[in-house]
Amino acid sequence: MAYWVVNTIRYQLKAKSITHSWKEIIRITNTQKVVTTSGQNAFDEIISVRKCTEPQQKVKEIYQALGYRNYPFIKRKSVVHKSELKKNETQYLRNIDDS
Repeated sequence: MAYWVVNTIRYQLKAKSITHSWKEIIRITNTQKVVTTSGQNAFDEIISVRKCTEPQQKVKEIYQALGYRNYPFIKRKSVVHKSELKKNETQYLRNIDDS
């Protein structure tokens, strides 16, 4: 399957006059990175933001030839809440303190 994928991509690129070797295609496209930043807010929730770097011109040319978007996904933000067990434990401790 990997052989089929590589050859299909190279065939499509050659049709658009991009004749790089597979190693070179990988090297060029590996210049675009995905960055994930995480932090904790005042409510003990972990907030993660995931974003892609700006692709270089050669990467954009390869993406355009293959019909891909310049960014594999839009900026994503997620919030991870404390587990229910932790919430229940905190509530239990508050009830004890109130007694």
